[in-house]
Amino acid sequence: MRHQQILDKLAARGIVRAMSEDVARWAAQQMAYPGRSHAEVETAVTGPVLTRWRCLLDAADAPATERNVGWVALATVLHKHGFQDSAVTGNALTSVDELNHHAALSDAFARQSPAIKAFLRSTPTPLTRRPRNPRTVTFLRPGDVVSIRLADRFHAAYVHELHGANEFPVIEFYAGSFTRPPTTAQLTNRPAARPAAGARFGVVGLTHLPDPARQVLLLASQHAQPPHGGAPRPGTGLWTLTDLLELPTATASLRSTAGPN
Repeated sequence: MRHQQILDKLAARGIVRAMSEDVARWAAQQMAYPGRSHAEVETAVTGPVLTRWRCLLDAADAPATERNVGWVALATVLHKHGFQDSAVTGNALTSVDELNHHAALSDAFARQSPAIKAFLRSTPTPLTRRPRNPRTVTFLRPGDVVSIRLADRFHAAYVHELHGANEFPVIEFYAGSFTRPPTTAQLTNRPAARPAAGARFGVVGLTHLPDPARQVLLLASQHAQPPHGGAPRPGTGLWTLTDLLELPTATASLRSTAGPN
């Protein structure tokens, strides 16, 4: 049994691709720190990845098959990169049984389920080098407005520009957070989460649209009204570089100063 054999049988190319990009990109970044043990890298990778993908895995409105496929895919992708999380593996094993109970996938998946479950239980081989991190291209465009779920709240952000050859967007957060994705009417005349471009971020990994993880949702295109908060002050940076998996930490101060809505 090989990782790709399992992933191919899930028939979920979009989920597998986005998940693989997240794990490979974040693992490569964490392995770049000298002196880190494999256990430290494993912890640094699995936590943020699981937080992002819980937007799908715990979504009450997502089809059960999609959620079960997501658990199996996540356990497999982590295992492929040398990582294992007992909770993820446990949910994946249960999901294999659920997928078979509902005949959601192929007969080949059902026949090989015992081997798949044994493979996911096995101890993965730690990576000896940083994983290859292919260049990504974002599907967002200037003028888009997106909702991003962070810490069980929804935050709206405006896409100002794209960096490089459409590598990643530079976004600015509107003030406040919401219990559900906001409407454009709720964003009308709304200020930025911080003045003088303090809420602008270049977000690596903010690429897929629709987002298979259900964390990012497009609210509007060619929106005429970005959050008002002023241009960067002289001598300050234009925006802060971060990663989609690091965004909850990078925006923590914005969330604490912005009142809920």
